[in-house]
Amino acid sequence: MSNPKANIYISADELRSIAMEILKKEGVPEGDAFITADCLVKANLRGIDTHGVIRLKVYVDRLRAGGNNPTPHIHVIHESATTAVMDGDNGLGPTGGVRAMEKAIQKAQNCGVGIVTMRHSNHYGTAAFYAMMALEHNMIGVSMTNVLAGMPPTGGRQARIGNNPFAVAFPAGEELPIVFDAATSLSSWGKVFLAAQTGTLLEEDCFLDKDGNPTVKPEDVISGGLLLPIAGYKGYGMALCIGILTGLLADSSFDIDVPHPYKYLDVPGDNSFFMAAIQINQFVPIEQFKKRIDETIRLIKNTPLASNSERIYLPGEKEYIAEREHRAKGIPLNRETVEELRTLAQEAGVSYARREAMLCRN
Repeated sequence: MSNPKANIYISADELRSIAMEILKKEGVPEGDAFITADCLVKANLRGIDTHGVIRLKVYVDRLRAGGNNPTPHIHVIHESATTAVMDGDNGLGPTGGVRAMEKAIQKAQNCGVGIVTMRHSNHYGTAAFYAMMALEHNMIGVSMTNVLAGMPPTGGRQARIGNNPFAVAFPAGEELPIVFDAATSLSSWGKVFLAAQTGTLLEEDCFLDKDGNPTVKPEDVISGGLLLPIAGYKGYGMALCIGILTGLLADSSFDIDVPHPYKYLDVPGDNSFFMAAIQINQFVPIEQFKKRIDETIRLIKNTPLASNSERIYLPGEKEYIAEREHRAKGIPLNRETVEELRTLAQEAGVSYARREAMLCRN
């Protein structure tokens, strides 16, 4: 979530603009640069700083090293009326993810449901970004990806599976949509990298070092450590299922064969995606469904509170609250991230006056 110590603020439009300029300098076409910048900035807007513009530097580093293709030929390998397998041609993950979900939505509009897998892509940011695309069409959206192996199976001491994330988005009527987005580990790689950048410690009981000992030091995790799955064997099982639905169903790499995007900058990421869109009208009238979603939300939120609780939140509600605040006040960025952006902007040829005006607001 957002760093409470952050004291430099920037509007979403300005942050998106400068991220686009940085990506375009690396040869990314304007449309693809917008998609990727928008994906990262939306994460910051929603308070998920671990998947926001903190990731821009490694995207740029990988473009420069040849690990990512700035101008991919994203294409359909084969398809049916309701399904498709696509190839991301090693392009930026958000570009591939958006193309895959657009294809799923198109098929759902025509046939009621669309399921698309994509092979040969890269890190795609937050899973919710793609699931929420379906909300604009009064559909349910599902998004999954596999990532590098960083978790052991229950009973094991070596990484075999990724902390593979998934998201599901449900449209509502008068209430906010329900948007569940989670990795299958107790914490995330993004939090490890953010802690390393800011010099802070990690949460307890979420990570192991390379020798299998609990640790709160990000450097221990980065240098061969492990993430622990949520709910023990249940999280391990969920991660395995997502790895199968993405890597295997796309006929691509399983988690253990996905290279580390930070360590091997010149190696294609080979992440795979699973996107699904469901046209609700094919099952129940959309307004009736939204009404029942609203009723369900109110039922949940009216649950009597536990003694140590002040409020009940629905999945995605905190992110909507953060987005409302950040649109009004600007997105808070820690100074380390701002310095990275300033350097990247300078290298991209953004004028001194413009980058200082955009990145020096307290």
